[in-house]
Amino acid sequence: MTATPKKPQGLNRYREYWTLFRNEQTDPEPFYRRMASDTADTLEARHGSVVGKRILDLGCGAGWYTAELRTRGADVLPVDLDPGELALAGAPPEGALVADAADLPLEDQSIDAVLCSNLLEHCSRAPVVIDEIARILKPGGWAYVSWTNWYSPWGGHLYAPYHYLGPRFGTWLHDRLHGTPDKNVINDGLWPVHISTILARVKSHPELVIDRVEPRYWPRLAFISRIPVVREVLSWNCVIHLRRAA
Repeated sequence: MTATPKKPQGLNRYREYWTLFRNEQTDPEPFYRRMASDTADTLEARHGSVVGKRILDLGCGAGWYTAELRTRGADVLPVDLDPGELALAGAPPEGALVADAADLPLEDQSIDAVLCSNLLEHCSRAPVVIDEIARILKPGGWAYVSWTNWYSPWGGHLYAPYHYLGPRFGTWLHDRLHGTPDKNVINDGLWPVHISTILARVKSHPELVIDRVEPRYWPRLAFISRIPVVREVLSWNCVIHLRRAA
């Protein structure tokens, strides 16, 4: 039997992420497959095996996370609002549902777990997505919610670093100098989402428990997430691990 190669750790891990991320626009598959594998490792280390778990892949896109979790035995429901995103890798993920993350056609307390990876910044009603996660999670269920916070260096996506000039002026100046991007136009596919806003929304649900908040790419520096203002810049990508109380 061929041994599974070890994944790079420490600085080598961040170096590999950066290399893959730089090519994400032209060759997305290697980056997202690596992210999906690492995220699944994190989820199983924290919550145990996903075998038989009904998991909602919210904002699934081409289905990289869906595919990874299914190989590990999970029963995954992939959901995305954009049929174009679902078809990025060819055929949409099997069983994909086209739906708004802020208005899910799912019954209350019907899902064991939610994976919501890098979706919130692409929702015009990001706090309402948190409400929906709280509604559909079963008691004892868990959720992994990550997004690119607005004031991080990549918060404006293709508008960076002009997003630091504000959604209106930054957008105007970028488009005047470089033209309008093909996707993720500010306030039309990309919206400012702040860590403080999302944490406040989670805390407004007494049934939700926050287990940990951390920067996605360097979770060992979780202390950053406890420092208001600083976390909005240095997190780059924020992760909230939460669960619904039993």
